[in-house]
Amino acid sequence: MWEAVLCEVVLCGTVLCEVVLCGTVLCEVVLREAAQVVDPRAPLSVASVIIWGMNEIDTAAPPASRSWSRTDVTGALQGLVGAWGSWNEGSFAEIALFGRYIEGSWTPEPGEREARPPAAGSWTELIGRMGALALRAAAPATRPVRREALLDFLEMWARTPFADPAYRFRVGRLSGTTSFTVRDDRGVSSGLHLPAGHMTRYFEAVRPGCETVSRPEEPLYVVDCHRGWGDAWQLLRLVELVRERGPVAWDAEAALALSEATGLSRPAAALVLAGNPGAGGYYMPFLDEHERAVLGFKVGELEAAREELSMLHDDDRLALLADVMPTDPADLWEPGGLGRVAERIAEAWAEQHGARPHPPWSTWQAAVALQTRMPATHLCHLFLDPARATLPPGFYLRVWPCPPEHRQLRTAWDVMSGYDAETVIAALFAGLSWAYADLPAGDPVRAGAPEAVRHLRKVFGYRESRAHLLRGAVMRGNRGSIRWDWLMDGACDRVMARITADDLPPGRYESDPRACVPDLVADVVATLDLTEDAAALYLQLLLLPKPSDRDVRRWNAWTPARHKAAAAELVSRGLAVEDRRPRAGRTLFLPGPWAHAKKPLPPMESWKAPLIGAELSADGSEVKAFDLLPDTLPELFAQAWELTRRGKGPTA
Repeated sequence: MWEAVLCEVVLCGTVLCEVVLCGTVLCEVVLREAAQVVDPRAPLSVASVIIWGMNEIDTAAPPASRSWSRTDVTGALQGLVGAWGSWNEGSFAEIALFGRYIEGSWTPEPGEREARPPAAGSWTELIGRMGALALRAAAPATRPVRREALLDFLEMWARTPFADPAYRFRVGRLSGTTSFTVRDDRGVSSGLHLPAGHMTRYFEAVRPGCETVSRPEEPLYVVDCHRGWGDAWQLLRLVELVRERGPVAWDAEAALALSEATGLSRPAAALVLAGNPGAGGYYMPFLDEHERAVLGFKVGELEAAREELSMLHDDDRLALLADVMPTDPADLWEPGGLGRVAERIAEAWAEQHGARPHPPWSTWQAAVALQTRMPATHLCHLFLDPARATLPPGFYLRVWPCPPEHRQLRTAWDVMSGYDAETVIAALFAGLSWAYADLPAGDPVRAGAPEAVRHLRKVFGYRESRAHLLRGAVMRGNRGSIRWDWLMDGACDRVMARITADDLPPGRYESDPRACVPDLVADVVATLDLTEDAAALYLQLLLLPKPSDRDVRRWNAWTPARHKAAAAELVSRGLAVEDRRPRAGRTLFLPGPWAHAKKPLPPMESWKAPLIGAELSADGSEVKAFDLLPDTLPELFAQAWELTRRGKGPTA
């Protein structure tokens, strides 16, 4: 086919114009290549330029298409195209065949199945949005077998009308339940009924120079497919480069810059930059050892990132990366190439989802450990930017189709059900206690806690269903009245006042008695004849619900040796005992009874439970509930020490 077209272009200047107007991929590819390789000062005719460009692009016959298993295709396209059960070993070839049907170069023989979009028609979402697949194919954190499947797919796609910008493609829905395919000289229209999905997909391909096609049934709606990066030349160029040079070198600095520009966590930004912005399906582990090593993150961090990105649908992921690739794919291998891709991704993310503040890395890691239903990054956004807090997974509601210019960015407060409201409220209350007691002074998430509370109270005042749902979520359950009282009766205000007062030096923790109640520590030193370190550790054991060895060292800025010395002093004085207990995370305990707990509740000494508002079982052997500290830590440290001074402290 290519040789025949080439002859017409070379011999007949008028035909050249007609072919270009019809949008044949060949001519666009040839002219693009010619513009890059020809010196414009050379006295060359159009015909000679075209022949030169033709030789540069592709003079070989298309390679034989390999057969890929359903598992290979599913893994290669995960998170980008759905309808997994409809993909099979022949799907690539079927798409290519359907492209030939659209071109008019193939017609089913009598007795053959009629032409219709394969793979449940889901692949039509890729039209004009090949950037995500191309980026994933070139990224180093893509498994080799998946990379090869992607390269084969891109190469196949480049030789179809779907890579030709002169064609016009539309998709939509039909009300009928009949599948059909109609072709005329203007193009193709197709209806594909999917009983399991209770819908009928509509697809049409309008040939170059035409405006519409025959429609046996008028669609409920129809939208034009995006026409972005990914014409035939770009796709074939990328495939050639990856096979010649291998994947691009990973750029961790580019991923970090993307994180800071968007508010995404570092692992989430790395996934996006690697062409893997989450996945609709669930795979354990989400990435294999090689992929994790390239990106430089642990299993738990990448799983948290997957949860963070699960707010995106397949369509969102394709739209995000549709136009981020360079015009010439070779730029990916140039210095800073991946960084320039990251800049374009950041612009697309801000336009489509809005940029958010960026939490510190250590704060994000600590938020992951809270294990709330709200992803760690979204929890941080509740405090960093309460009015525009990120919409969590499961909240996504959008009327389809919804053009980007009409899409309103919903926030975490726009709850639609009781489950949504409980997700937000549970995360908020867990976050308030954590931000106050477990983050250092000066941390932006901690500093944003008072504004988060003010925004919640503001939403409570709305005369809308979301306000009713959020209030109900606070009040729901046996602890509902306790949460409501804490929020409304002064305790919350006192805790927030501690944050806004800036009494702590930057980098110090409220959980360190030396920072928040130095006079009290001095009193303990004088009364019990202890060193300052031992006195501080004793107060932490008396009050804090989870004084794990790791946390104590972080709060107090202690080395293991310094911590061990303070612990040994308490043990020698009979104020603490050494032991190993499940889920405690420490070896030092107050003397006396112990209350076990099931995740996520913390086990603790029974003595401190009523002081900090924890609810124990009837026999005192198990922690049944714990939400919020009933007062500020300085006040509670003082109460714990006062009880101990009066002889009511913990005893064996």
